[in-house]
Amino acid sequence: ALQSVRRDFAFLVPEGISADALARAIRGADKASIVEVRLFDRYAGEAGLSLAVEVTLQPGEKSFTEAEISAISANVVAAARKLGATLRG
Repeated sequence: ALQSVRRDFAFLVPEGISADALARAIRGADKASIVEVRLFDRYAGEAGLSLAVEVTLQPGEKSFTEAEISAISANVVAAARKLGATLRG
């Protein structure tokens, strides 16, 4: 099997959005490539609730190119944005 790729994302999420809902949305961003979404940090601060997730990508026939990883990452951010979550800088 080809080596999986892990990428971390930290999102500011609106009140009422659960970590589960965020994980489901992210998983749906690319069902073929995203094999796991794991919450590893939760922080409530002045700016609101921040959830950090580790996203595991599993390549199919060949390893991902950097461009493919960037495209999947952009889809992850877009999926989270649909819930009102924004990428933390």
